[in-house]
Amino acid sequence: MVASTHTRRLRRIPVLILSAWLVGVFLLSGCSTQNAAPGTVAAPAGVLTPRAFVPAAGSAGESGKTAGNSTATAPQKRVLFIQGDHVPASGYPQSRVLDDGRKPESFSRLRSQVLEGDLKLGVGEIVLTKTSRIDAALLAPYAVVVLGSNDRALTPAEVGALTAYYQKGGSVLVYADSQFGPNNWDSDNSFIGQFGMHVLTDNYQPAVTITNVVSAHPIMNGVKAIRGEGISQFRISASALGQVKVLASCTPQTRSGCILPPADQATLKPGDTVACVVVRENAAGGRLAGVCDRNFFQNGPGPGSDLGQADDRLFARNLFRWLSKQ
Repeated sequence: MVASTHTRRLRRIPVLILSAWLVGVFLLSGCSTQNAAPGTVAAPAGVLTPRAFVPAAGSAGESGKTAGNSTATAPQKRVLFIQGDHVPASGYPQSRVLDDGRKPESFSRLRSQVLEGDLKLGVGEIVLTKTSRIDAALLAPYAVVVLGSNDRALTPAEVGALTAYYQKGGSVLVYADSQFGPNNWDSDNSFIGQFGMHVLTDNYQPAVTITNVVSAHPIMNGVKAIRGEGISQFRISASALGQVKVLASCTPQTRSGCILPPADQATLKPGDTVACVVVRENAAGGRLAGVCDRNFFQNGPGPGSDLGQADDRLFARNLFRWLSKQ
């Protein structure tokens, strides 16, 4: 009897050791949970964060990513749309790439069909406010940056960040539209002005088909015509034409849809060129493009023009393929 009782006690020892170990783990876990920092630390003032229609995925509202993808492939190239925070009279911001796509002025078809679908690009979107900023850290992960015509001029530091990005081989696209706010042209001009380029104001003209294109350039490969509405054309100085190439023009300027506002007409100097699509490259491979209307990219159907008219979709695909260096 004594021997049997002793044996049972010996068998209980491992069980007691295991139980003590489990209790210890539980207590340690409880301590760690109690000592963890509560909540999420707020971003410092001025740091860009996703807003409006931008989902919380990624630091700049990323789409086109596959979670848990461990396949050893080349990193996906990405496009960042820097949007303005102006809300027009319609009550909703226009030209968003990550919205629900229900409005004709949305860019969701450009994102899903052209950027993600045809070109396999990732797409990010942030909203630039009066207190947020553009800096090198924001731009660095992206192959292409789109200035969605913000309703304020860029600061010298922001222009410096964009210039450094471009000079190191990055690609930048600019376009303007009255729906982006009364001063939205300033955001483009504060950057492109250093290259002898200037985007003019919206001409508030009806839809126009532009057929004067340079078909030899990759952006215009197969493009016979592009269709815009209420275009904001570019003034290129005579001294800049050696580096800035004109790929499309709305001509003649006296034609309905091409007419310049009188105030912009008065700014033209001898030798200046007015253009609808312009490009510039630098020695490091940086690529800069300007297009005279955002309507080329919008979903439609609706007022004005859209991605489905003329050769607008082919133009968009060629443009972003060139900018992303595919």
